[in-house]
Formats: sequence, C-alpha cells, structure tokens
Amino acid sequence: MSRNACIAIAIVLLTSAPRAQRAVVPDHVRAAADRITADGLKRDLDYLSSDELLGRQSPSPGFDRAADYIAKRLATAGLKPLGDNGTFLQHYTMRESRVDADGAWLEIGGVRFAFGKDFVLRSFAQPVSGPRPVVYVGHGWTVADSGIDPFKGLDVKGKLVVAHAQRAMPKGVDVRQIGRISVGATTVFAEAEKRGAAGVIFLSAGSGGPAWEQMASQNLVRRELDPNVPSAYASIPITSALLSRTAVDALFASERVSGGDLLAAGDARDYPAPFQLTKSITLNVPLAENTEHHPYNIVAMVEGTDPVLKNEYVAIASHLDGAVGTRTVDGDPIYNAADDNASGSAGNLAMAERMVTVRPRRSVVFIWDSGEERGLWGTRYFVGAPPVPLKNIVTLFNVDMIGASRVPGSADETVATVAAPNEVFVVGPRVLSAKADALLEAVNAAYLQMTFNRDDDTSDKEFFYPRTDASPFLERGILTIDFYTGIHPRYHLPSDEARFLDPKKMEAITRTLFASIWAFADAQERPGIDKPIPVTVLPYYK
Repeated sequence: MSRNACIAIAIVLLTSAPRAQRAVVPDHVRAAADRITADGLKRDLDYLSSDELLGRQSPSPGFDRAADYIAKRLATAGLKPLGDNGTFLQHYTMRESRVDADGAWLEIGGVRFAFGKDFVLRSFAQPVSGPRPVVYVGHGWTVADSGIDPFKGLDVKGKLVVAHAQRAMPKGVDVRQIGRISVGATTVFAEAEKRGAAGVIFLSAGSGGPAWEQMASQNLVRRELDPNVPSAYASIPITSALLSRTAVDALFASERVSGGDLLAAGDARDYPAPFQLTKSITLNVPLAENTEHHPYNIVAMVEGTDPVLKNEYVAIASHLDGAVGTRTVDGDPIYNAADDNASGSAGNLAMAERMVTVRPRRSVVFIWDSGEERGLWGTRYFVGAPPVPLKNIVTLFNVDMIGASRVPGSADETVATVAAPNEVFVVGPRVLSAKADALLEAVNAAYLQMTFNRDDDTSDKEFFYPRTDASPFLERGILTIDFYTGIHPRYHLPSDEARFLDPKKMEAITRTLFASIWAFADAQERPGIDKPIPVTVLPYYK
C-alpha cells in the first residue's frame, strides 16, 4: 500500500462525520504546537541537565529538584494531578539489598573456598545458606519447539543447579536473543527459579587476574520494586555464582565426569546427560542490609472534552532520571544526562503546558518516570498500579532522546547512528497497528513533514522491544510508539551535555509529537493494536 493510500485511510477511518471535513491537524492545534519553541525547550533542557542536578539519578536530591521544577509548572498550567493524595508524585517502594561479601563462602567436601578468589556472584536475588544437593543441567536452556529440556525428570527444588557459563548453548540450536529476550527459549535463571531451585552455579575455566577481581565487585546489590512487577527488565529472579577452575575441579572430584572433562565437553557443546551429584555443597551468600527507598514518577492529566471518550487515555512518557556513573571521564565526574533524557523530559513538559489549551476528546496522561536507567522501575510500577484503568490506555508515546542531529558543524555531523536534521526515528506503529501508523503519517504529512526513519520499526530490533521504557506497556497489550534521534558517542557518559544538542530539532520533534498525540486523543475510532503481538513480546505479554 502506498504512503498516500495510508494517509487517505487514516483520514477516513480515524475522523468522524461530520468529521469528513475535520482537518487532521486543525488550525487551533497547529497554533498551539507552533507555540512550542526551541528557546523554551532549551531553557528547560539547560536546567534539567545542569551540573547542580548531578544527572537526576533515582532516587537523589537532583531528581527531587527536577521533579519539583516540573510539578510547579504543571500546577501553574492547570493539569490534574494523578499522583498520591492529590499531588503529582506517584511513589513506589524500591528495596535495596546488599550482600555481605566478607561473610560469603563456599564449601565443597569440607574445603572452604573464598569469595572473590574461588567464586564470584553473577546475580543476587536472595540470600543462600546451608548444605544443598547439586544437580548438573548442562547448558541449562529449555527450548520447547526443539524438545530440549535439561530439567526433564529432575527434582531441583531447594537444590543448586549447575550449568556451563552463561554463553553456553545447545548443540545444533541457535537461540535467538534480542536484548534480554530469548525467542522461543527459557534461560537457566528463569527455569531454575520456576522449578524452585535455591540458586544457580556456573562453571568457569578461569580464575585470578584483573577480570576476576572486577567481577568480585559486581552484582553485590539488588535494587528492585517491592512488590515486583513482571517485565523483561525485572531483575534476575535467582541468586547465581561463577566458580573458578579450582572450585570446578573440587566440585566434580569423584563424580561421574571430572571438572576438566566437563569443561571440555561444554566447549564442544557435547554436554553429558543431566544428573544429580553425589555430594552436597554449602553456598553461603548472606545479606548485609536491606533498605527501603521510595522513588516516584510525576503524573498529570489533561481531561478530555467528550463525556464518554474522556474515560480513554493517550499517555506520553519520558524518563526523567539519568544514567549516573562513578567513573570520571576526561576530568568530568558529572553525568548530566542531557539527551538521555532531559531532552525528552523538556519536550514532554512543553506538550503538557500546550495541551491544556486545546483539550481533545480523550484524556491525555503525562508521565515523567523514574528508575528507567536502573530497571524500568517507574513504568513498571505505573502499569502495576495505574492511576487510570490500564485497559483504557489506547496508546503510549515514549519520548526518549530527541536532541541529537547530524546538522552540519555539530558534534554528530558524521555519526551515522544519529538522525539527520529533519529526521526522527519512529518505532512501533508499523509493527503493531496499520490504522495508527496511517494516522501518524497523515498528521506528519499535514504539518511539518519530518522524515520518519523506520529502520528500527521491525519486531526483531532491540529498539522496538525490549530496549525502551515503553516495554511494560507493550507487554500488557498497549500500543506503543517511540520517538528518538539515535545513539551518539556521548551516550551514558559525562559528555552528554546540553551544548551538543540541537534545540531546533527538539522543536520540530516536539511539535510533531504534540500534533500526533492530539490527533490520537481526538480520533473518533479508538487507536490500538490491530496486528498480532510479535513473538519477541509474547513471553511477557499479559
């Protein structure tokens, strides 16, 4: 179908009679969008990414100051609060659990092995202690369509599951992995946890050296929602450890296969049949502290004008937090997180202030979520405890990184992964909804005519799913549409600063988004998913 045909379908299907004469972008909506300016966006971008906010990590005083800045503007504009107790703030509980590394040890056959030297943690979900039976499960992958189930016939409840290193794969089978998604297959983590195992042990041929020392300092802290909200980005659900070669040899001494032979078999993908070892081992991973934190989203609403359709919602989300690192780079210790995602947060604020003046028929919900960089806490919590009925959210627009441009003379002029001056990456509608995609194209054709880059708008791309904070919405059957301008060399580094971004590009994208969101919220026919849910999403589709 041609692009013009799609636009014609959108105008016919998604406007109403006498809606046949109704412009897809009416004059008053165009005028409101035109009041979104590069100068205003730059002012907000500069503040939200300023040194004084220190990257807005969740939780942090810098995030609190950014949230206060946005909440005050929302109140002045007259948006309705959707947070706790009549405020704009939607709090949730995040539990931070820390391992007592000094008290961690492993005992095999009466011999004590030291943490950091003979084993390290690959994940931490809960403390583990006491002697445990041990079950070897080879590569550990379960692939239903290929009849592969290394757990078949084994009782692993309360036991330690032993598998080869995490990159081990079944022989002759390629498990398709897209980010955190394994299409048609289940990881040893998920399968072991589902079957009640106490933990997972991975086998390694290595030990000692800088890499081992670095691993010893990792995975000692778990930060997760309490209660948990299922998603591809939820924390690994089970504690796991990686054994050194010395510990591997001790574990398989006097067993049906030696440690050396087992490692060699793993390298050849010629795994022995799963079996329970004759010996038990004690893995001791104690808890040092368990702290409760209360981060929050900022949530507001512009109520729709139609007495019936106002009970449906178009939502817009932009994560307010930044990826704050600890490493000083080129003398700069501050991770300003300007493009990721002060740019989207500034755009979201500009749209909220203008949407009040041109209320569409449906209600519009604005979300500045937190904890995106640490596990999608904010959007996961939102779908787990929605302030409006989740089934009535017809579309979620995700605005994340909209400031980079290959404009001549800019820092990104030659960066191929960044969008051109009048271009923006659009992801979601082509895979999920023919009608929504047509409406989006119609709005763009009637207004600024930006170039929509659809390279990532396919179900096999990480930027469709799961690498987006819209993922929890898509996992629950809500149409998601992402706008962004690509990955640049400053991504997640202190150099992600406002001075490298293009406010005029932000203006064009924000105006286009504003007009599109209004059109979706005003359409007589409900937008939504009208194509099959992709197989990449199905494991988490609820």
